[in-house]
Amino acid sequence: MIEKKGLGSVFFVFAGYVLSVTAFVIGGNVGNQLDFSEGVLALFIGNMILACYAGVLGYIGTKANKSSTDIFKPVFGIKGQVIAASIVSLFSLVFVSVYSSLVGNMMSSLFGGISPYIGMVLYLVLITLINLKGFKGMSIFSKIGVPIIAAFVVYGLIMVGNQIGFKNLATAQPIAPAPFMSVVSVVAASWMTGATFSCDITRFVKKNWYVWVVTIGSFLCVTVLETVGLICALGTGKGDLVAILGELNMSVVAFVIYLLLTITSGQAVIYIAALALENITKVIRGREGMESDGKFTANFFIIPSCLFATVFAIFMISNGFTSTFLSWLGIIGTAIPPVGGTLVGHFFLVERNFSETFQNMPSYRFVAFVAWVGGICASLLIPFGIKPLNGFIAGMLIYALLRYLTNSVSNA
Repeated sequence: MIEKKGLGSVFFVFAGYVLSVTAFVIGGNVGNQLDFSEGVLALFIGNMILACYAGVLGYIGTKANKSSTDIFKPVFGIKGQVIAASIVSLFSLVFVSVYSSLVGNMMSSLFGGISPYIGMVLYLVLITLINLKGFKGMSIFSKIGVPIIAAFVVYGLIMVGNQIGFKNLATAQPIAPAPFMSVVSVVAASWMTGATFSCDITRFVKKNWYVWVVTIGSFLCVTVLETVGLICALGTGKGDLVAILGELNMSVVAFVIYLLLTITSGQAVIYIAALALENITKVIRGREGMESDGKFTANFFIIPSCLFATVFAIFMISNGFTSTFLSWLGIIGTAIPPVGGTLVGHFFLVERNFSETFQNMPSYRFVAFVAWVGGICASLLIPFGIKPLNGFIAGMLIYALLRYLTNSVSNA
């Protein structure tokens, strides 16, 4: 049994997990495509989709008292989950690469043109040290970091308003108008990978319904942060508050916001990836369901996870790929939601007994992979609606239908 934590501890870790500098990118992008009222609505809808997605998966893990990779097992099979969890974990670690490359590039631009690789390495070393302290280390840093982020963002926004002004914000028109639903799709895609692993954090809550307090509250915070990017885009023509502060010679404020946002999020991503790799290794070593022998624990995988992120970050910096983050979100928004759909289909439509479902699990459950691919196809081919939501619903329904059909055939 895991040691349960206070609601505040879990909330601050999860809020720090989902709050990141990418919020300014998303908010600024929305500000370039929609007017103020539609932009705020798109951000709210997209983030509430994420809150519900994370909440449902978090509830499953909390009620079953299982980690993310554990709840993959009855769905994809004990060995099949190795494939599914590995793919989703790698998607997740790319976010750390993005963060570290962003920090490196920012330090290079703000502090006299030092090499971006120096900032990248310092960032990765810092989140490695925090992670080696476990959940407690993340909780302490998040409880300090999240309020400081809020204070500095408000201060920075006020200073931008005083020195530049947000001229005619309510009537400002976007410079690159886009369909409302496509904008919501990008917002919803922004944290689909992270939300898929939500129960690695939410399972520490003492009551199941606290999961909804954590996920909804955290994504409301994200909505506020993204709205800052929206306001900056419409009011100044630029969506990145940090970049604007740098131009106003407020480099320290900009750097604090940037660094704290990347650390509170990156530390949790590394923690979740390391936990997934620990569980995957147990299956590969044939120690599924056994007590840990002290080898290949989550702590062991923290440094390798950071090294993987380092290699990919170097590739991004050297090839100038950091700015292609929005394109990466499109891939994530297509590939990951059907995974959550299969999980929800399994635990809420097919096998609703959360204890019995972990008994007599198959090695592979191929219908889950078929549902995953089917959800991806639905996301790509359905011409209307919100693409990540289309993929999620399709994955859920295809999985449930195939399970009912295969169960009917086997019982005939």
